[in-house]
Amino acid sequence: MSNSNSIRDILEQIHALQTQLNDLNGNLRRTPLVLKAQEANIQKQLANLAQINETYQKLRAEAKQKELEVAANDQALEKRRNQLQESKSNKEFQALQLQIKADEAARSVLMDEALEVIERADRYAQNVPAAETELKKVRELYETTKKKFLEDKPEIEAKITIFKQQLETEEAKLPRDFREIYNRLVHNVGGSEALAVVENQKYCGGCNRQIPINSLAQILQKKPITCSSCARLLYLPQDFVFDKG
Repeated sequence: MSNSNSIRDILEQIHALQTQLNDLNGNLRRTPLVLKAQEANIQKQLANLAQINETYQKLRAEAKQKELEVAANDQALEKRRNQLQESKSNKEFQALQLQIKADEAARSVLMDEALEVIERADRYAQNVPAAETELKKVRELYETTKKKFLEDKPEIEAKITIFKQQLETEEAKLPRDFREIYNRLVHNVGGSEALAVVENQKYCGGCNRQIPINSLAQILQKKPITCSSCARLLYLPQDFVFDKG
């Protein structure tokens, strides 16, 4: 490592590999969580559909009950009309007439109630296919996500294996003083958070804190320098230009 860019190149390559590994491992962790959330959504939609069906069946039962009450009222009216024709006294005739009028008024109320319930049931019935469509949609999304994950997983795991091997090769190239700091950071904060490139000639790429000029000079001298704010091990970009001002 006789030239000043060798350590920089190693750190840059290590950082790139660590970032790629972080993304790939994150994908492996994230997708099962997404699937779990989608499974929960399926159960939610199943419960919603069951509740809608239950409410719809109650409305239908209520409508049926009202229809039975109307039918019973009609039977009572028919019976009293027959009795009216067979009445044997004026008093009985008048009493039956009053009862018939009351039953007719009651029938009118029952008919209005029955029609209202039937209309409510018909309107509510539209919620059933909508809920079934939503359930179908979330199930299809789950199956699509699961299928893609199972298809992509072997390739992701293969890439992880390759990148780990490449990472070990690059890590072995680090001088001891760099390796000690790097290993500690990897242990404490994780690989992708252990390193940061200097951005815009003077800022830490991890936390955006300005890096002192003397620290930049030490990095140029191949010294292991960490950010005073986030503690990441710093390295310089290829186009870095040292500005003493």
